[in-house]
Order: sequence, then structure tokens, then C-alpha cells
Amino acid sequence: MSAPFTLMVSAGTYHLAFNRLGDWIGHWMQNNPQVQVIYQHGPGIPITGADNRVIIPADELMDLFAAADAVVLQGGAGGVMDLRALQRIPLVVPRHPELNEVIDTHQLLFTEKASTLGLVHRANEERQLHDLLDQALAGELKTRCGVSEQTAGISQGIFVLNHLPQKLSLITTLKRMASSIVPIVKSLR
Repeated sequence: MSAPFTLMVSAGTYHLAFNRLGDWIGHWMQNNPQVQVIYQHGPGIPITGADNRVIIPADELMDLFAAADAVVLQGGAGGVMDLRALQRIPLVVPRHPELNEVIDTHQLLFTEKASTLGLVHRANEERQLHDLLDQALAGELKTRCGVSEQTAGISQGIFVLNHLPQKLSLITTLKRMASSIVPIVKSLR
């Protein structure tokens, strides 16, 4: 008997919840109950049927990333680089500022470029994520890479730095800060 397909999902530990990612994974799990899902949800809502964790210590998280058959992340550069250091190609869903998931467009910009470079598999819509997960489950999606694979160099980094995201207005920033205080205070109780 072979081990079950393991999916590691991390919404990160950012102070704004990323429930959209959890909802999308939960919907996919309904059609794939044989998959073992470990979900680091941070301040977000746990997924029914997953091994839910608010936060996972860094060493354990890296071990889980390395061992999983596929990894789904929020679109932050840190997580993507951690996965690349482990010779993994993650599936990423960028947080969106208009949905109150992040304060600016940096994840949208970063994941677009990282996808173009072949560093990640990017999903902007639920159907895209489900298609990528179905391909990974069928063994048709590359989720690992070798150390010899080259990535774009300094010129690509300079391009990204020259096209930084726009800042949100002060009013929008203050509203988001206020909305994030309640879950933080609740988590301290």
C-alpha cells in the first residue's frame, strides 16, 4: 500500500487572514478526500478535514515542505525562496489588496514575474488552483526541481525593483490596520 498524497498548504502568519485560500483548498478536498492536507492558516479559518495549525515552527515547516508531494503557498517572496532552496516548485495564490488580504500589490507583481520565470505555478482563480492540484495529484505537474536549474539573474531583480507596487491611501491603510487589530487582540486572550 502506498502512502497517501500529501499536500502542504501555508497561508503564512501575516496578520491579515487569507481565508480565500482555505476556502479554495477546502472545496478541492471535498472531491479528493484521500489527500492528506496539512494547513498552516495563521489568523485564518481552519479547513474541515485538514491537519490545521495556526503556526508551525520554521524547522518543522521546512521538513513538511520538503516531504510533501505538493506545496501551496500565499504569494510571498520569502516562502517561495524557501521552497526554491528546498528544490521545490510551489503552487502559489497571491493575496489581493482589494480583498483586504494584504496592504499592497507586491504579491501580485512578484508571483506574476516568478511564474513567467518558471519558479512557481501561479493561480489567480479557484479553478486554476484546482486544475494545478489535479495535475499534481496525477503526477503531471512538476513540483520538484534540481539544483542545476538556472534562474534569471540580476537584471530580472533590477527590473522588479524598478517596478515596485503602488502604496495604498492613508485612509485605506488605517481602515485595514483597524480591522486587523480585533483578530490580534482575540488571539492574545
